[in-house]
Amino acid sequence: MTNYQMIIQINDKTRANIEKIQENNKMEKINKCISFTEDLNLWLSCCGEFQDYILVKEAQDECIKSILMCMQGFYKEAMMSLRQAMEHMLFAIFLSTSDYNYRLWKRGTYDMSWNQIVDPQKGIFGKEYISSYARDLDDNRSIELLTIAKSVYRECSEYVHGNYNKLILLSDNLNYNEENVDRYIGIFESMQYLICMSLMIRFREIFDKKENLVKLESVVMDNLGTLPEIQILYSTEKGE
Repeated sequence: MTNYQMIIQINDKTRANIEKIQENNKMEKINKCISFTEDLNLWLSCCGEFQDYILVKEAQDECIKSILMCMQGFYKEAMMSLRQAMEHMLFAIFLSTSDYNYRLWKRGTYDMSWNQIVDPQKGIFGKEYISSYARDLDDNRSIELLTIAKSVYRECSEYVHGNYNKLILLSDNLNYNEENVDRYIGIFESMQYLICMSLMIRFREIFDKKENLVKLESVVMDNLGTLPEIQILYSTEKGE
């Protein structure tokens, strides 16, 4: 077999895996993952210059690539890209609170640190941070958000670092694996919640403008609509 024939064979296999997503009724959930990337675009459009951060754009790219790789059967690579999408977005939010650190990062003298992002006192899900940026959100969500963030990061990192229990779950020869697809979707949904909450907390002030409340209503309600604070926010706006 020539290299060209091998690549064509791999391409045929990935196409077959995409078709099996449809055959096994997984496309509806995959569509929700894809829809989130569109929701994210709309939300970011209301966040001023933050939407132009290179980290934000990289996070969006990694998110799309991650979904595609999962559909093709590259499950390990999908998890690795998912971790990068989450890291880049949350680090961008972390940097957005300090112009000094952002400038240092651009100069290459300040590095991304996951431990700083999820630091219980100074990180973006800490109680003080939540109460500083979004007073009408329950700061007791801090524990929940930190727990989810650490869990998602650990799950994805085990694929990055070659954890034995994760590697044995991977398919041989790019074979379709429904369990891996379901696992990916579950982790994606957790990451989706984290990103939405991080944006809601950091850019809570954009909802003080009625036009943003209206523009983002479907996005926010689809992703965070079950939260009491969000229900109050929108019921107040409607005068209920």
